[in-house]
Amino acid sequence: PPGITVPEWYLTGLYAFLRTQYDKFLTGVLWPALFIGVLLLTPFLDRYKKFSWKDRPWITAIGITGIAQILVTTYWGFYIPPDTTIPLVERLVIDPINLYLVMILLVPLSFGFTLMMIHLAKDAERKAKLAKSNGPKKVSEIKLSIKWTNWMLVALLAFQVFLNIAAYNAFLSGMNNVNLWLTGVILITFAGFFHLYRYAMGQSKNIPKPPKLPTTKQLETSQKSLPQTDVLPKRDVLPKTSEEKP
Repeated sequence: PPGITVPEWYLTGLYAFLRTQYDKFLTGVLWPALFIGVLLLTPFLDRYKKFSWKDRPWITAIGITGIAQILVTTYWGFYIPPDTTIPLVERLVIDPINLYLVMILLVPLSFGFTLMMIHLAKDAERKAKLAKSNGPKKVSEIKLSIKWTNWMLVALLAFQVFLNIAAYNAFLSGMNNVNLWLTGVILITFAGFFHLYRYAMGQSKNIPKPPKLPTTKQLETSQKSLPQTDVLPKRDVLPKTSEEKP
């Protein structure tokens, strides 16, 4: 709203606590200190030996819950009722019951969802190992022909040019938010183009080799393996003529 100064986006979570109009020491010092303290103590409480997130369920749940709390408080820091008939000061006040109720309910939901997903991931990994050991060894994969790869590269390149033009027009029009969004889409498109190009280069190196022609040694070996017969070919024998004169 006009006449209101708001902090930067990374401080809107703290701003949401202050807008509940509780004690400033409680909302501006104690709650952020509690969150920072949990982050500082987590490495000392982490006793897991493995580095995979699936093998560290509780630490993973704490991290995801913290991220969810940051997202919720950031949303509340940005939110303001759209009703302009309400006085501006009342619009800036956040109902503490709604804010803290959402934050409290978010803790068991985040923990439960995280632990459930880790359990499902481990179970799926176990089933995949069993299927791999008992099933066929060949894994199904997506293979694109050279023709389709070239067409997709051309399409992504054309889309990249279109996005650059759109971002430039948005910048000239003063639509900075649209320009930032288009910049993100440009980076994602470039990443997809680079990945597809790398895939095409890898496929070009995997061209099947032509069959080898039989060498002299292979021919000699094949001839030796043939069965040999003792029957000699018949020769035409002429009768002996006497050299004595009559």
